[in-house]
Amino acid sequence: MTISHLSFRVPYSAHRDCMIVVRPRNSAYQAVCVDAATRLTIGCPSVQRGPDGRRPAISATDVMGMIGEYRLASAAVDIEAEELARRTRRIAGELRLCGLLGRRGSRNSGRRKARDSSSVPRV
Repeated sequence: MTISHLSFRVPYSAHRDCMIVVRPRNSAYQAVCVDAATRLTIGCPSVQRGPDGRRPAISATDVMGMIGEYRLASAAVDIEAEELARRTRRIAGELRLCGLLGRRGSRNSGRRKARDSSSVPRV
């Protein structure tokens, strides 16, 4: 019996691709679906062996149907939200370094205003 892996790269949302690898396991095959960019596992359903124990005749659409539309959409939303948060933190950090974004709750901001107004001579 020949052992072989089968792999697909397919889009599962508007901006996300997944890698699907079908690999042999003890009594069945396992289809592992992983986000192509982040390498996070989305799902890994079991697939029955084909006739005479051969590799199953399965497509990427079949595997994605086994995982389910809700799970695929949920994974895409979670990954996109995490990437957006990471970009926001990076940009905010860069702006702080440039001095363009003030620190929240800065203790000196109130003192600076008081000092500036007291240093103006009164006429």
